[in-house]
Amino acid sequence: MNLTPKEFELLLCEFSKQDLPENFTVEHDIKDIGEESENQRQIDTKIKGKLGISDILICGEAKNWTKPVGSEIIDGLVGKYLSGEIRANKVIVFSNQGYTKPAIKRAMQIGIELIEPKELGIPIKNIPYIIGVGYLGQMIITATHKSPQQNLMAINPDDYVILKGDERISFQQNVFRLIILQLREIKDKSIYTDYSEFELSDKNVLYELKQKSGYKYNTDFEIKVSMKWIYFYEFLPSGILHHINENEDKFVNLQNNDKTHLQNVLMSPTKQDFEDRKECIKEVVEKNIGYTFNMCMVDPDRNKTHPQEPILFLV
Repeated sequence: MNLTPKEFELLLCEFSKQDLPENFTVEHDIKDIGEESENQRQIDTKIKGKLGISDILICGEAKNWTKPVGSEIIDGLVGKYLSGEIRANKVIVFSNQGYTKPAIKRAMQIGIELIEPKELGIPIKNIPYIIGVGYLGQMIITATHKSPQQNLMAINPDDYVILKGDERISFQQNVFRLIILQLREIKDKSIYTDYSEFELSDKNVLYELKQKSGYKYNTDFEIKVSMKWIYFYEFLPSGILHHINENEDKFVNLQNNDKTHLQNVLMSPTKQDFEDRKECIKEVVEKNIGYTFNMCMVDPDRNKTHPQEPILFLV
């Protein structure tokens, strides 16, 4: 995919947004006045923020050229950014056709970060965006009552009305929310991890029974839940870059946010799916240069009443 110079610069901006602290900002095509020259200096990507009490400035240059960046360009960036002119703390260079060996050696010595497409000249490729959609399955429930208060329990989970503050929710809805909380605590979710079973503990739960409305009871629930997952995927554009300094490949999500990612996959008329996670890994993940993975769960109450119009919660 051929990119205009502006699109190439914006790809560097998107790359720079990854893994930044929340208080950092990323700006595109900024004009600053050099302290030494007092001339206007153009910056493709300007990243600002604070670490502790220190102001941090990171500047990025995008070179959408038909030839590799040479050491003379690196020297020019030293004069522009790492002298008294702009006074950047760090410099990132993104070259469409990579770098000469002298340029890499010079940049590594100085500490300039070098980025290039994993496949030179092709910074954006279509890769599979995978969404795991989860449904509640079978539940094994153990209820333990330790209070001296009289208590009644039910065999069927549908007989419970769980009281959460001002809310009256179904047993399934309560389990659904507990699983979402667990999943959201996992920072790096992987399709290689088995999420087909959860063990939940919910203590001192206040509830009513449908056949005895108005009478409140409490108990401790231990719940073992099986999950059914369907793995939908669609091929969408992504930045496939290589960070030379760390010798790592980086994938730049170009779907704006997780909600857009979800919509672009699940609303696509050409999406495909697997019900077997290992089959999805074998046929999609392992056969492509890269992939992205996200998860959502189907609201069980909505699924009962409107199975063709589910409500999905990103996790």
